Amino acid sequence: MAELGFSCPSSSSTVTSSGVSVDKVSLVRSGGTFPANTALDINNPGAGWTAVGNSVFFTAAEFVEVTQVYRNGVLQLPGIDAAADNDVYFVAASGTLAFEYDVTTFDVLQIWNFTSTSGS
Repeated sequence: MAELGFSCPSSSSTVTSSGVSVDKVSLVRSGGTFPANTALDINNPGAGWTAVGNSVFFTAAEFVEVTQVYRNGVLQLPGIDAAADNDVYFVAASGTLAFEYDVTTFDVLQIWNFTSTSGS
């Protein structure tokens, strides 16, 4: 049986470059299937998850406009809510999202939130 390992470079601190700050967190599902449309607090995912990186917070508007979510390296289409019928959507609390499909064992989720650090 193969063993899964992963790392998230420079994930313990925010990366800042050219007036943009990037907060990122990576999650690996280790506890079986996580059902579709179930709220996931990415900053405190609970049992069945391995997390590496910073806490990532966003409003509904920021989630759609400046946050990128990847599942197994594939960029997901964000939605403002479940009615948007996109891959992943904002739930209610900052840092909580849900997927339109099951997240399965060994799926790797990466969430990157970009914010401007310049005065403009």
